[in-house]
Amino acid sequence: MGEFLVSKKGIGYLITYGSQVFNLNLVMSGIIILMIVSYLMYLIVSVLEKILIKKD
Repeated sequence: MGEFLVSKKGIGYLITYGSQVFNLNLVMSGIIILMIVSYLMYLIVSVLEKILIKKD
């Protein structure tokens, strides 16, 4: 949330700047990048969980 409010770099800044200048392509590309990164992080955590907590 802080990145959306006071940042000068990053994906949050990209989304905020795109919405301020009415550039929908910039906003949507930022959101898609966030979706991909969050999905990859979820996959990494789920794989680590399966490795560390082995169910018999």
